[in-house]
Amino acid sequence: MRILVIDDEPNIRRSLRDILEDEGYEVDEAGDGETGLRLLERQPADIVLLDVKLPKADGVTILGGVKTRLPHTEVIMISGHSDIETAVDALRKGAYDFLEKPLSLPKVRLAVAHAAEKISLRKRAREQAAARFQPLIGTSAAMSAVRAMISRVAPTTSSVLIRGESGTGKELAAQQIHVQSNFSEGPFVQTNCAAIPHDLIESELFGHEKGAFTGAAARRLGKFEQANNGTLFLDEIGDMDIAVQAKVLRALQNGEFQRVGGTETLFAKVRVVAATNKNLEKEVEEGRFREDLFFRLNVVPIFMPPLREHPEDIPELARHFLAGFCMENGREQIRITDEALERLKTFSFRGNVRELKNLVERLAIFSTGNEITLATVLAQAHPVLTGQNTHFLRSRPLAEAKNELEKTYIETQLNLYGWDIVRTAEALDILPNNLHRKITQLGIQRPHRKHGTKDEEEAGDSE
Repeated sequence: MRILVIDDEPNIRRSLRDILEDEGYEVDEAGDGETGLRLLERQPADIVLLDVKLPKADGVTILGGVKTRLPHTEVIMISGHSDIETAVDALRKGAYDFLEKPLSLPKVRLAVAHAAEKISLRKRAREQAAARFQPLIGTSAAMSAVRAMISRVAPTTSSVLIRGESGTGKELAAQQIHVQSNFSEGPFVQTNCAAIPHDLIESELFGHEKGAFTGAAARRLGKFEQANNGTLFLDEIGDMDIAVQAKVLRALQNGEFQRVGGTETLFAKVRVVAATNKNLEKEVEEGRFREDLFFRLNVVPIFMPPLREHPEDIPELARHFLAGFCMENGREQIRITDEALERLKTFSFRGNVRELKNLVERLAIFSTGNEITLATVLAQAHPVLTGQNTHFLRSRPLAEAKNELEKTYIETQLNLYGWDIVRTAEALDILPNNLHRKITQLGIQRPHRKHGTKDEEEAGDSE
């Protein structure tokens, strides 16, 4: 653990360095605040011992600079007797503790040890929070950009608006913001604004007093109170009743709110992350969403890309979902073949990652043995059903559409039965000769076989 001592008295810096190095800490020194801030930019510290009275800039000003650059760094103020009032003010502004001059060496050791323990507890809390939540899977440029944005914004207190289609992983992004934030030790509370009736949304968010309305048999804490010192995730914020939006805006601006039926003004320190699949700019134009609330939420926008824009992540996602399904259901691990994964990459997945997860679970259920093959994928995920061939629905001659659909269906069945003409014909309830004729008429091409002997191929073409 690294400590930076910022004090203009060389003797104090030397004494503190000796004490702390004896305790096993790495120690840097700075004679003024600006030098200390430059040191922190090059080599971040876990703990800073900071004198209140410094040349050029006072300690409280430097405290603000430290906290802006390194929100997780704990700062212990060092003050003379006449500076105690200033030191107490610094505590209100984020300092962890203060030590009074002349310094007591046992008190220095104790204060630093307590700060180090707090840092260790925070690290463990973060690790535990990360273990509770699903990670963001994918190494594509699109997902790497999302993770970089999250890492940048998470340590701040800024509001975040996550945008993207349904099923793209907006909730997972919100969870990762929480895990990497200064609020990670607190609760992660979420609510779906679209799932709550308009007449109950205010009570859901702010709580209510006993007797506030019919059915309010007892006091109830709202989501803002539940999320105090943590993160509140407002999913589908675009569906929030406009009558409640003004109260949400007030709570976001100063943390103040009242329970339904109450008169007491309450306060909650909450990091708010919102998400929507709607065009909020259009909602604002049409009067369904407050412009001031939109600007307050949209401080840092994060866009979750649809799966069709990063299909290279599909194999990793599929394996991840498959491993999770097997573990949850106590099944032996199932393998998915490279050919099956390549076919999955060709699907459009209008439901995005959520649709892929559901499909992988279905493939696992209907797989034979411990392997998901291309045949399993073709049987359970016909391209028409996954949105791959939505062009069937465009206006054109019926005969043309029928021929294309017939070709796709016959090709799917041939692949399912390994191009065994007899078995495929039986499944289609036609004669093998007729199937051969259809293959020729429709221009169906047999895929290149990477595996299998010549005898096996000839057997598959038997009639």
